[in-house]
Amino acid sequence: MLRIVATVAAVAVGATIAYAQSAAIGQRKDVMKSIGGAMKDPGGMMKGEAPFDLAKVQASLKTIATNAPKMKDLFPDDSKAGDHGALPAAWEKKADFLPRFDKLAADATAAAAAIKDEASFKTEWPKVGGNCGSCHKEYRKPQQ
Repeated sequence: MLRIVATVAAVAVGATIAYAQSAAIGQRKDVMKSIGGAMKDPGGMMKGEAPFDLAKVQASLKTIATNAPKMKDLFPDDSKAGDHGALPAAWEKKADFLPRFDKLAADATAAAAAIKDEASFKTEWPKVGGNCGSCHKEYRKPQQ
């Protein structure tokens, strides 16, 4: 009887750990998708594929500034394994990696204050977008 109780307890603990791990990965993916989605419209504007729209730019910057800091809590050590796009370096170099989300948020907030027209957008937006590219090069698996 004691073995059955111990086995059930071990399975319950294992399931709880697996759920917590998958929850962090799922939340991480959702937040990253939100940030990536916010980059889409302004990215098209920068490429000349869409006309400049200040309201869309400001909405995108708000989404980025709000969501970027959330990412710092979504890389617990128990979420290294699993279906995600992060490289091991994200956990190995947390002291470099995690503050990048604060920088992204700060740059998005600064850009929101500075962007008033298309000219200021073209100056400020690359500062925000550059955060993504530099981080992805070092901490994200290449997309297939």
